[in-house]
Amino acid sequence: MTARSKTQLTIVDAAEAELIETLKSQDAPMVQRLATHRDRIDLAVKELESERFDLISRRDNLRRQVEAVEQGLAMHIEDIEATMALYERGMNSQPIPERT
Repeated sequence: MTARSKTQLTIVDAAEAELIETLKSQDAPMVQRLATHRDRIDLAVKELESERFDLISRRDNLRRQVEAVEQGLAMHIEDIEATMALYERGMNSQPIPERT
């Protein structure tokens, strides 16, 4: 009986090993697909982060340009106002010459 029981255990062990190997081979495609999807998602997230960084950079650059234009225009306006003030004060401060 001992020989027969060992034979049965060997057969059971072989069947169990075969079953485990079969299950592992069936899980492999699922795990591989999951890893592939994770890689795709990671790549998409990285692309979106890169695009976001690029847009933020462009926005900041445009803000600096707008501020520079505003400063330039403000300087020109101040210059025009100062020039107009000089003309007005100059014209009003001088007496009108009389013609003889």
